[in-house]
Amino acid sequence: MDQQLLLACAQAGDERAFRRLVEPYRRALEIHCYRMLGSAQDAEDLAQETLLRAWRALERFEPRAQFQTWLYRIATNACLDELERRPRRPEPVDPYPDWPPDEAASPAYDPAARYAIREGMELALLRAIQELPGRQRAVLIFRDVLGWTAPEVAEVLGSTVASVNSALQRARGTLERHLPETARAAAGPSERELLGRYVAAFEQADMDGLVALLREDARLRMPPQPSLSGGARIAHFFLETVARGDLTRIRHRPTWANGRPAVTIELRAEDGSWIAHGISVLEIEDGQIAGIDAFLDPTLVPRFLTTPRERD
Repeated sequence: MDQQLLLACAQAGDERAFRRLVEPYRRALEIHCYRMLGSAQDAEDLAQETLLRAWRALERFEPRAQFQTWLYRIATNACLDELERRPRRPEPVDPYPDWPPDEAASPAYDPAARYAIREGMELALLRAIQELPGRQRAVLIFRDVLGWTAPEVAEVLGSTVASVNSALQRARGTLERHLPETARAAAGPSERELLGRYVAAFEQADMDGLVALLREDARLRMPPQPSLSGGARIAHFFLETVARGDLTRIRHRPTWANGRPAVTIELRAEDGSWIAHGISVLEIEDGQIAGIDAFLDPTLVPRFLTTPRERD
């Protein structure tokens, strides 16, 4: 059944037709909400809210309009409503499970966009985006990540091209002040191999091997706790503070988050059971771990042990 027929059936009240109509956009809408909000759980909730709003308003949708653009408008407005309810300060960014790009279908990519689709999931970029007011976030994501044209963005936001261009200029200026200067290469086989060695170092209680994997100037970031610098210091922190003298008390499962290798963190309890502890996202440069972003939230772990389709 083609989209126009699905749309006609959905507008006539067929919920199953509506679910089939919106399914190709569901993941992309969730990622859009994640970029806007920086929270994986909020993104999932707002994507659901977007589809609920779309269902309620579907009879007013004009078939000659772009359905995808209409959904993005609803999602963006839902995110802006959420941001209005939040305190006016940047909030911590959660990690987001990775999957192949074709599962997160997006609009045609504009070569003029500053950030590739995958780069648009980088934690550093997402943290910087959280410094922006809501509408500037939306403009920057549409223009510089998804590659939409200024007229397309103006249509989504109910604004003018001049206003969009002005907001984009201000947003880019803010990002330049908050983004690190170095850019990261895409994940490759060497990163996957290093991820396996990192997991094995804990399994084998290989302290020397763990230290060797970490750069001398590596940084461990654990918001809201202070960062820790130095590869040896980080390894000893894991051994003495987290693992209480036995690295095998920490179990990692390899995964991917925000375009980077990552691990789930579980700690062995006294009775031998394993307790979810959080997620670590690794930053790898020149064959060593240059940084670790640790998110010590047990509720994040289940998201990284299932695929997106298994969660839906």
